Amino acid sequence: MSQIKLEAIARAASLDVINLTQRASGRHLLDAITLSVLPGECVGLLGPSGSGKSTLLKAACGLQRPSEGDVRLNGQNLHTHKEAWRHRIGYVPQDDIIHTELSVWQAIDFAAELRLPDLSADAREQLVRETIASVGLQERQSIRIAQLSGGQRKRASVAVELLTQPAILYLDEPTSGQDPHLEAQMMALFARLARNGCTVVITTHAMASIESLDLVAILHSGALVFYGPPTALLAHFDTRSYEGVFTRLASQSPAQWRRHFQQSVFYDTYVRARRVAL
Repeated sequence: MSQIKLEAIARAASLDVINLTQRASGRHLLDAITLSVLPGECVGLLGPSGSGKSTLLKAACGLQRPSEGDVRLNGQNLHTHKEAWRHRIGYVPQDDIIHTELSVWQAIDFAAELRLPDLSADAREQLVRETIASVGLQERQSIRIAQLSGGQRKRASVAVELLTQPAILYLDEPTSGQDPHLEAQMMALFARLARNGCTVVITTHAMASIESLDLVAILHSGALVFYGPPTALLAHFDTRSYEGVFTRLASQSPAQWRRHFQQSVFYDTYVRARRVAL
């Protein structure tokens, strides 16, 4: 894996979301979101259902064009340089889109042949082997996708996206429906990918494994109400547990929580200071 890691470190992308607003049917799904992710960070987008997490993720990876604002990767506007970034972005949706009747090896090898047609057979075999190892599926590589557990299928989906050694990887609720043990394993995998040089952005409800993330962004009805290290959440929201954050969100309006965040040191450090550096 050393060659893959070295190339990934050199290619890890920064992400800047600038005053991003998304409207639909006259309603604000996202309200002037600004945040930056540095190369090699693992960042989680959290919030209650309907808070705008998936909408923000889709805008950030280019699947949806925002009503207002910009998305930049390494300083380039994503929507005007979309073709240049097409093979440098990985995206894993909530629902697995992988051939379930194939084995793990066959599915990933087939994806490699489609996505990297110029690779020699030997180079493709090496890449498939290393990619399967990177997500911990070596012992399951001959098993059909349909026979894998939910967590293992998600690992296979992640492996498909890793084939092109993306500069940034977006994952939409990758741990949804998994037991706490599998959830922790998956979150550890994403943190490891970031350490190996692939910027990772995740939407998640995985509060039990939140400390695997470098930073968390909390959304509340389309407003950014926190961005900073997960260990700061308890003090910022005056709660004793990570799960209690959602309860606290319901106690005030999104505008009140946004104002509270914008008056905090976390806004100065993780939003304002990074925005000045743009």
